[in-house]
Amino acid sequence: MKKLLLVVFVAILAMGSGFAQQGQRDPAARLQRELDGLTTELGLSKDQVAKITPIVTEGQKKWSDLRTKMREAGGTPDRAKMGEERAKMTAETDKALKAVLTAEQGVKLDAYRKKQAEERAKQQQGQ
Repeated sequence: MKKLLLVVFVAILAMGSGFAQQGQRDPAARLQRELDGLTTELGLSKDQVAKITPIVTEGQKKWSDLRTKMREAGGTPDRAKMGEERAKMTAETDKALKAVLTAEQGVKLDAYRKKQAEERAKQQQGQ
């Protein structure tokens, strides 16, 4: 009986891990996480959320397309080049976002992006 419970427990853990990884790759979930983060960090109004949603969506689509293109090229992707491209795309997206934001929210956006970059750097060090 104990072995059966152990097998069931391990199976549940494995399925949960699979769902967690799938959520990271789901474009809709990624978009919602980004919008939620921006809304919380910047204190966006509903009107602002409606205006920035297509901007963030387009930015994420461009990034996804670039990653796909680099993977299809074969070999190991150049992480430095990907980092440069990501920074360039983020700057373009942020410029469009700042057209919708107040000056105070623009400052908060810069701080939020810095925080995101630091978190990404920590994750990459852990790999």
